[in-house]
Amino acid sequence: MISMVSLELTDDEKYDSSSPIPMPDKPDYPYGMKICLTDAEIEKLGIDPAEATVGGKFMMQGLACITSVSCNDGPDGKCWRLEAQIEDLGILGEDDEA
Repeated sequence: MISMVSLELTDDEKYDSSSPIPMPDKPDYPYGMKICLTDAEIEKLGIDPAEATVGGKFMMQGLACITSVSCNDGPDGKCWRLEAQIEDLGILGEDDEA
């Protein structure tokens, strides 16, 4: 079993060292820890995007929180997009897989 750790920034990590006051608008998680699934990935994964809700969670050897669900109607039909914030993550190295 993979041990997961929270990636949430601590209050000290949210503090901007170039400013004498904390940055209250700084995000709770580091930059680059969001993923975006578009139609191709949604189809490959067998996800029903119409059932996705903001705040919903899913596992992927980690825990992610859905932050955005959108659908646009285009000339080729509906185009879905899901965005999720990775909150907890566990990693296995190649040597750990056995």
